[in-house]
Amino acid sequence: MGTVTDAVDGFLAEMWERYGYLADQRVAALERYVEAGGGDRSGDVLADEAESAAHKLVGALGSYRRPGSEQAAVVERLVQSRAPLDEVAAAVRELRRLVG
Repeated sequence: MGTVTDAVDGFLAEMWERYGYLADQRVAALERYVEAGGGDRSGDVLADEAESAAHKLVGALGSYRRPGSEQAAVVERLVQSRAPLDEVAAAVRELRRLVG
C-alpha cells in the first residue's frame, strides 16, 4: 500500500493529464503577446490577457508541482511592468521550455 504522498502525487498527475492543456493555452497567450509586439502603456487587451495567463500559470504549475511556476512569476512581473519585449520574449521562451 502506498503512502499519502504517493496518493497525492497520483492525484496531481491524473489532474494534470486532464487539465494540463490549459497551461499550454496560457503559454500560447504569452507567445501571442510577444508576437504582437507587447502591449502599450495603457494596458491593451493582449497585455491584460498575458498578465492573467502568467498569473494563472504561477498558481497552477505550483499547485500541480510542475516546473515553471517561478518562471511564470518572472514573466508576470515583466508583463506588468511592460518590460522591453526582448526580455519578455526570452522569459516566455524559457517558460515554454519548462512547460513543454
